[in-house]
Amino acid sequence: MSDDFSEMTAALAHEIKNPAAVALAHVNLLRLEDEKSNLDHHLNHIEQALYNICNMVKDMLSATYNGCEAYEVNLSNIIHEILETYRAAWPEISFIFEGEGFLPCYGHETSLRMIFSNLIKNAVEAVEAANNQNSVITISASYRDEFLNVLISDTGIVYSTQDKPHGNGLGLAICKNLANGIGAEISAQHSEDGCTVSVNLRTLRTLA
Repeated sequence: MSDDFSEMTAALAHEIKNPAAVALAHVNLLRLEDEKSNLDHHLNHIEQALYNICNMVKDMLSATYNGCEAYEVNLSNIIHEILETYRAAWPEISFIFEGEGFLPCYGHETSLRMIFSNLIKNAVEAVEAANNQNSVITISASYRDEFLNVLISDTGIVYSTQDKPHGNGLGLAICKNLANGIGAEISAQHSEDGCTVSVNLRTLRTLA
């Protein structure tokens, strides 16, 4: 088995885990709720999570996220869709998005969706591990020097890869690899109050 195939298989397995976790969270919520008035609501999110898995497998196997030409994408739509699903699956966490509207950047949709889904899921795991009463994840976006800078901040505890309650650190490695493919940069800053991940994305003005 080639190293490239092994890496793709590991990446695919990791990426399937995120939407599967969302679907499982909605199943658990359905079991906990006495009344079934939210049945359609949860089923819609489960359906969307499974749809994302199918598309993810298709895209990763065809390598469209790593080999096609980048284009202008409205990042706001991607983050909004991710947060809509995560808010429904983790109602005890406050998700704040500062930057809704038109946020054009340079990339391709599959890469950006995988990057931000992973980073936001990492933040979810961090605040769950912290077990605070007021868990908050904030996503803010602003343009700096013709780049789109996105900050993902959480109120979770500081932990190393070894201490992380879920996962093996593969998600961040995948994010950085995908970011490199579209000329983006990812960095993280930890503190006693949580973690802030910075994603610096190119825009068409950057390429001009």
